[in-house]
Amino acid sequence: MSEHLVAEQEQARGELAAWREFRARNPLDADPFFLRLVRRYLGARWSEVEPRLRATAAAARDVDADVAETARDEHLPVLRRHDDLGRPIEEVVFHPAHERIGRAFWSSGVLAVLAEPGNDTFSGALCYLLDRGGEAGHACPVACTAGAIRLLQRVGTDDQRRRWLPALLETEFSRRLHAAQFVTEVQGGSDVGRNGCRAEPVPDGSGRYRIRGEKWFCSVADAGLFVVSARVPGAAAGTRGLGLFLVPRRIDDRPNGFRLRRLKWKLGTRALATGEIEFDGALAEPIGRLDQGFRNLVAIVLDTSRVHNALAACGVLRRALEEAHAFAAHRVAFDRPIAGFPGVQELLARIKASLRAALASTFRLLDWTDRIAAGNAAPELEGARRIGVMINKYGTALACTRGVRDAIEVLGGNGTIEDFSPLPRLYRDAIVVESWEGTHNTLVAQVLRDFATRRLHEPWLAAAAADLAALEVDLPGPLAARARALFEEVRDRIRRVLEVDARRAEAVGRHVVDRMCRLTDWLALCDQLRAERLAGEPTDQEDVLELYRRLHLDPVDPQDDPLLAGLWARVAAGT
Repeated sequence: MSEHLVAEQEQARGELAAWREFRARNPLDADPFFLRLVRRYLGARWSEVEPRLRATAAAARDVDADVAETARDEHLPVLRRHDDLGRPIEEVVFHPAHERIGRAFWSSGVLAVLAEPGNDTFSGALCYLLDRGGEAGHACPVACTAGAIRLLQRVGTDDQRRRWLPALLETEFSRRLHAAQFVTEVQGGSDVGRNGCRAEPVPDGSGRYRIRGEKWFCSVADAGLFVVSARVPGAAAGTRGLGLFLVPRRIDDRPNGFRLRRLKWKLGTRALATGEIEFDGALAEPIGRLDQGFRNLVAIVLDTSRVHNALAACGVLRRALEEAHAFAAHRVAFDRPIAGFPGVQELLARIKASLRAALASTFRLLDWTDRIAAGNAAPELEGARRIGVMINKYGTALACTRGVRDAIEVLGGNGTIEDFSPLPRLYRDAIVVESWEGTHNTLVAQVLRDFATRRLHEPWLAAAAADLAALEVDLPGPLAARARALFEEVRDRIRRVLEVDARRAEAVGRHVVDRMCRLTDWLALCDQLRAERLAGEPTDQEDVLELYRRLHLDPVDPQDDPLLAGLWARVAAGT
């Protein structure tokens, strides 16, 4: 091998080493848009919470190697059904790195801050920083535990809150109680009304029940507390007959009437234990009114998880952008960094625009949640938020998968190698994020039902109109004019979908929701620009908005647009 070739190879390896060194910075410092966004929403609390956010970002970075280890084939969770004396234990055994990652998640206080209302934005910011590594075996447990906390806070009895909340809010990993939500059954899937798992009253006057039946898709199979839907004797058919129950994993240090049939072998989120569970007389206590079980499941538990799902999508998108951007800056081809090639700039710019839209729309919802909790919101905002959560989960999940795929393309063949970067693992996780907490079609159908039966399009449109009015006052001009036109288009689409028969509505519903997502993104991005200008902050939001418009609102053919390549270059220049 010639000395010249050896030198070139060493130079190339040096470029890759520089890329890895560059990406080792504190993720919070490397994320200027998120800093501006979260500072805005946290306001006067920023100086108080910044150290926690900075420490969480560093902790998430420091367990990155552990996250990769737990996703390896030989390190995935395994089921241990009996102890060494043959006694049933129904345990899930994890790689030792699982606990180190868990300590980073729980010690952040991402759940503990939920003890007081008005902390969803703060908790969401912590989630976003933790979720940069993908699901990591803990993002789903955090989401499910948050759902259990909200359920207890809103419909639990005083006694239930006293018994369960302290451990659910615990920050010490070894002492924490983490929760799961078991709803799906093999014959039901999204058609939850077909579920057959049943709850039988215990005839001792205690008000407790015994759960019997099976659950088909049980993520967080190692949880200490299960939130389980089950059919109540004598109740109505369909979803109205489903009650909601709390089922502790162990009673008297023994498995509480359940058996883990097997762990699922999944495409993504592989460090997370997902299994099938058979209940055979598990002791349970109702949570909330039994005749409101399904309503509480959707409005509290799934609603919470859907917000966490969007935060996970944002975190994965952010990591994809960081990996691709740093690689493009350091990888040299044809005697220059590949970041200088328009084809690469287009991919980077596209990921960045998607990430900004996802972050802006998600934190807009978190702010709504805090305002509602504090009593600082109009009554109709709750209905608007319900619709917003569903379409945001839908839109951010799609954007995440597309963004990670674009990042893999920037890395080329290297992007497909499992131990070269986290992108292959993040891509698999992103596809699972699309299915969790309601598939796209399920969410669209639920939005259409809420429009037709509860007229929730009215508060959603009213909230959008309020944002639009503020924009027209503080940011008049082309951006506000485009927002006005898009608002009128979406309002008309909703009117038309409500006028057709159910089958026709189902056929076009997804396209209506797509445009609703675009309106939400556009308003949220414009609102952030408005806030940055009012605060006198330097911003590159104008270019991001212009690119978003050309990508999603008024698509252009690059051959007909001589300015587009320059726009790609400017947007791709920073993270």
